[in-house]
Amino acid sequence: MEAVRFGVLGCARVFERRMAPALKRAGNAVLHAVASRSPEKATATAQRHGAAKAYGSYEALLADSEIEAVYIPLPNDQHAEWTVKALAAGKHVLCDKPLALSVAEAEWMAGAASASGLRLMEGFMYRHHPQHQKVFEVLRSGAIGEPVHFRGVFTYPATADHAGIRWNPAQGGGAFLDVGVYPLNAARWLFGNEPTEAKALAVRDTATGVDIHTAALLAFPGGRTASLVAGFDQAFTSRYELIGREGSIVAERAFQVGESGVRVIVKANNSDTEEVFFFEHVDQFQLEVEHFAACVRDPQLSLEPGEDGVLQARAQELVRSAAQ
Repeated sequence: MEAVRFGVLGCARVFERRMAPALKRAGNAVLHAVASRSPEKATATAQRHGAAKAYGSYEALLADSEIEAVYIPLPNDQHAEWTVKALAAGKHVLCDKPLALSVAEAEWMAGAASASGLRLMEGFMYRHHPQHQKVFEVLRSGAIGEPVHFRGVFTYPATADHAGIRWNPAQGGGAFLDVGVYPLNAARWLFGNEPTEAKALAVRDTATGVDIHTAALLAFPGGRTASLVAGFDQAFTSRYELIGREGSIVAERAFQVGESGVRVIVKANNSDTEEVFFFEHVDQFQLEVEHFAACVRDPQLSLEPGEDGVLQARAQELVRSAAQ
């Protein structure tokens, strides 16, 4: 199968550190072009990562007929505009999370993808890590009984940079949209359903107004609940726990997996005995790219475990409204 040719809009840190290496390793994708509003930066970034072309504007990259798919790591408030423009240019789109800042934006983006017959996927790379397949396998086995409660935490000690996008409310900054969307996404995924109600509290940066710490409690159908914590003001944690009537499952490094491998810990059948499953390090960004490229090549292939982002946007809006 011919590799899918990717173009990238912007030279964001997540692209440089994560996605560029993933594209290089992927067996069915290739980095073809990089665009920046600075032609010099585009050229330097393209040379650094082996891209064939560099463009001094996003529009010029979208006009390149050789590019089949676009990765968008732009600031959150630019996702909708450039996703729709990329789709209008005939490009499939892998857009970094959060896909959109509102339900209306997400529906506009998904509608544009549907109308054009092109693929749109929100970039939740963690969903492609094999540890979560084990979690679903344990769930299907009935070993922990009916899942009742989800606890998810993604926090890290962020250095205040009031000039940066994470500290700019107009650009979708704040801890919840940066890292809190991960446990929210995982709760929806593992429960296989959407939250119906949310209670939330946000601690805000006095200088900018962005949340530096958000805690939320969600209700799901069937009496299930989820608690989420996101923070710029706490020690690094990236985990979730799913508690059932007869046991529990813990993913210790659920979202940001590091370089040393990860563990899934299961307590089953009302026992205190722990069964530990270890997974060697894999590049979950590479797995995400390879899955998306396969979906580009095969229109019949399901985006799962990926999504187009609309239901996630609705859940995000529920939490953000509750935290006002």
